[in-house]
Amino acid sequence: MQDAKPASTGEADLEIKKAAQLSITEIGLGSVGHGFKIPLTGHVLSLNQLGFLLNAVNQDGLPRSAAFEISSISAILKSFSPAGKKIGPMLSIAMQGFLFWLSLSVIGMNIVGQVLGAVLLSLWAFVQPLVTLFLIYGFDLVRVGEFYVKRISEDYAFLAVALIYAFSFILALKIILAIAMVILSLKYNKKIIVLKTPDRLEKQIKLSTPVNANQSAAKSAVKDMLRPIFLLSFILMMIFIWQVNGDMTEKIWWSMRPLAIAFCLFYILRSPWVAEKLFSYSKRSPAFAKVYEKSRKAFEIVSEKYK
Repeated sequence: MQDAKPASTGEADLEIKKAAQLSITEIGLGSVGHGFKIPLTGHVLSLNQLGFLLNAVNQDGLPRSAAFEISSISAILKSFSPAGKKIGPMLSIAMQGFLFWLSLSVIGMNIVGQVLGAVLLSLWAFVQPLVTLFLIYGFDLVRVGEFYVKRISEDYAFLAVALIYAFSFILALKIILAIAMVILSLKYNKKIIVLKTPDRLEKQIKLSTPVNANQSAAKSAVKDMLRPIFLLSFILMMIFIWQVNGDMTEKIWWSMRPLAIAFCLFYILRSPWVAEKLFSYSKRSPAFAKVYEKSRKAFEIVSEKYK
């Protein structure tokens, strides 16, 4: 087995270097993209992560475990991002790396394993927002979906078809690009570069460690609730609630409950105190402690680059 032996010092150093390079792009272009609300930023970043992982296992000859370790280190370094959400993107980076590693571990380093891993990685960016909405609305989200699918199908069939085609096009395009990246990397031994952080942007990035800023986390949670995707989902939920039978008390309760849940969830995702506690508990695991130590070294590399 390729991963049966411990990684050599050279492999470990290369993993740290790769994770530092990936985090530079995530912190730099990722913060700019999310800060200016550029559409599809998360999807482009996920393909960029796939390119890094393919280069690591195919061009650099790192073991399959490096896919998860590089992603985990980059996820931890994302907590030092100067703008945007913290834990949400951290979860996305770590989960995408985990899905790619899982496929390589179960199926192998062959083209089938890498293609399946690439597809799973690319799909996670579509799944994570649905998971967030489900945490906020629970099974009511399913009822709302069924309600609007029925209404749109009956009254606005052309709109339903247009939305389905648009979503299907983006989904298919991303999957095709992910598969093409695997073929180029594995079969043609090409180095995959999706995004490159411009030097002038690198000089403007300032890294900072998480601080105890509860007020800032609360304000950020409120801003998250004003984001278009949440406002749209909440408005659709409100329309659904006032269409169904029930007394006024029930309707008010149904309306206020997702707001309270959303604020708590967004606060947790933004809170530096919560992030610090998670890291503190996670470091009790020897495996996480090893990754965290590599993250510290990677952070030193990134910090030195930005001096």
